[in-house]
Amino acid sequence: MQRYEEFFEHAPVGYLITDQFGVVARANGAAARLFGLPAEQFVGKPFATFASGRDRSDLRDRLNEVSRASERVVWETWLTPPRGRSFRAELHVSASRSETPDLHWIVLDVTARASTEQELQLLTTELEERVRERTEALAEERARLAAVVENMPAGLIIVDHDGNTQLVNERAIEILGVPAEGKVSDWEREAYRTDGSRYDVEDYPLTRALQSNEVVANERMEVVTTGGSFKFVDAAAAPVLDTNGHTIGALALYQDVTTQEGQERAEREFVTNAAHQLQSPLAAIISAIDVLQAGAKEEPERDVFLAHIERETHRLARLAQALLVLARAQTGVEAPRDEVVPLAPLMSEVASSIRPAEGVEIEISCPDDLALITNRQLVEQALLNVVDNAAKYTKRGRISLSGQVVEGAIEIEVADTGAGIAADEQPQVFDRFYRGSTNGAPGFGLGFAIVRSAVEAVDGELELSSSEESGTTVRVRLPRAATMILA
Repeated sequence: MQRYEEFFEHAPVGYLITDQFGVVARANGAAARLFGLPAEQFVGKPFATFASGRDRSDLRDRLNEVSRASERVVWETWLTPPRGRSFRAELHVSASRSETPDLHWIVLDVTARASTEQELQLLTTELEERVRERTEALAEERARLAAVVENMPAGLIIVDHDGNTQLVNERAIEILGVPAEGKVSDWEREAYRTDGSRYDVEDYPLTRALQSNEVVANERMEVVTTGGSFKFVDAAAAPVLDTNGHTIGALALYQDVTTQEGQERAEREFVTNAAHQLQSPLAAIISAIDVLQAGAKEEPERDVFLAHIERETHRLARLAQALLVLARAQTGVEAPRDEVVPLAPLMSEVASSIRPAEGVEIEISCPDDLALITNRQLVEQALLNVVDNAAKYTKRGRISLSGQVVEGAIEIEVADTGAGIAADEQPQVFDRFYRGSTNGAPGFGLGFAIVRSAVEAVDGELELSSSEESGTTVRVRLPRAATMILA
């Protein structure tokens, strides 16, 4: 019993004994120091007097809970001693099992701990707020980035270090027809360089950036789409590096420049067309001038060459105007202007402008009242090139020009009995600069290419059939036939 008394008195924590209503019966020295009261002044005081307001009401409720509980009840509350500062107390209360039950209290000052916990709670709350704000900022940033990626005019593709697609925007899908996922090797399209050479798999800009860390800038490619059509794209690619300089992926940008390339090509073709077409009349004029300067200065020989110069000069003027109209049509600057064109006189004029081989007849078959609504200069240049080509390769027989109405359209046919064109070369005849094995005359391979450009500019259709035994027939179908009323 003495040892219990010594332990009670000298315990390092506040220790109280109260009745079941919380009236203090005994208090040790630690409790006295904690409340700033002599131990004897505790006796007879309700413990609830050291609490105030809401805490006091809570303490009374706890006393009822302790009296019914079989185990110790622990809670925290604020206590205010008669002398000294208020402190945060952790109360451990248990009921004895004697006939006159009393309550045993352990009172711990946890103000410092509570303060630390409160500070931690405040820091946690502040940290959570900052995390929330940062999360919202990142979400907004991702939303802005997603909006930029989806609305940028270029196609964007990002892959990881294994070539797996990480991001593909809608513009890339539209330009290249690539899937939203997969590996680079699964969707790289057939493509060609500007010099006509084909890309190998390892040559694609994105693959080079991924495998060799190469930075590719504005490399023009001609890409074959999934539908079989061709698109011109400017490609740029670069590796994606981590902080240690290791390649973790690559990205590529694709800009559709098909329209731009078409305009640039049309401009280049116009210059080539002009140079080719101007050769013939200029050569004829120069030849006639040379003859005149050499001594043909008396009539009627002089008049023949002067007439020749006059005819070729007029042809040169018409040619220049036709090339200008063709250039405007190809570049989209101005649509060709239409007019009513009598077909028979046009055919006669075209036929009279060529010089066929000796013995080759020229036949014209066309109703006098037949006309079409079109651009005369372009149709004239198309027919001139077809007839001139026929004259080059027809050494005997005839060249015939005919015109008729077929289902509301004009069909103009130019047939010759010349050398003809091999079957395997016919699909390439209208390609620029193509000169087949049967083409032995001088030139640049531009005549039929110019015919195609002129016919397309007036919304016409072009067809060629040829045999090495029977010659070549070219048909030009033009919309909007007309009938003239002859006086």
